[in-house]
Amino acid sequence: MQETVTEEKQTKTAKFRRYFVTGLLVLAPLWLTVYIVLLVFELLGGYLSPYFRMLGRAVIGSGKWMGLVMALSDITAFIVTVLGIALIGMLVRRVVGQRLIKALNSMVSRIPVVREVYDSIRKFIDIFWGEKSNFQRVVAVNFPTQDSWIIGFVTGENTISPDPTSEKKMLSVFIPTAPNPTSGYLLLAEEKNVRPLSLTVDEAMKLIVTGGTLVPERYLPNTDAAASNID
Repeated sequence: MQETVTEEKQTKTAKFRRYFVTGLLVLAPLWLTVYIVLLVFELLGGYLSPYFRMLGRAVIGSGKWMGLVMALSDITAFIVTVLGIALIGMLVRRVVGQRLIKALNSMVSRIPVVREVYDSIRKFIDIFWGEKSNFQRVVAVNFPTQDSWIIGFVTGENTISPDPTSEKKMLSVFIPTAPNPTSGYLLLAEEKNVRPLSLTVDEAMKLIVTGGTLVPERYLPNTDAAASNID
């Protein structure tokens, strides 16, 4: 009798654990999404929100509508910040804006320590999110053994070679790590040892970030055809 009661308790505990994990898996993406959205909202509008709140108090006062005024002030600050960033982007695309950016880069490059940090961040952003990606094409190379392949991005053609007397064509291949593609390895590989892949840079990046779970549909097995063959 004692053993039966113990088994029932273990069964209930196991069920509760499964229910909890299932609920957590359902709610976690929603929580994270809300958290990220609120974080972005706060970052973009946080600098202007105090000023819009002061303006709201000056116009409406601190009466019963103060809570609504605060919320509207935060929303307005967010919208104004987003529009301001878009305006800066529009100006940068103009000739005058490009000249201003060059002048800013020149000014910052003269400040010790700051220029190293600024240049590193700017180059990092240009590599991964710039309009003209430095990733020329997606390839596969043997790594870390001859029996396995890894996805990489060709970043350039050069004459750097372990053998200075060699005239073989060498490629610089960036091998990102999953799921964090901002770190990785730089391989110097002969062109003959690099296999091109029919993946776009965006598809390859999504594949790496998701650990191989987000595969382009054209590479997935045709489940409809397989089901019809079974029938």
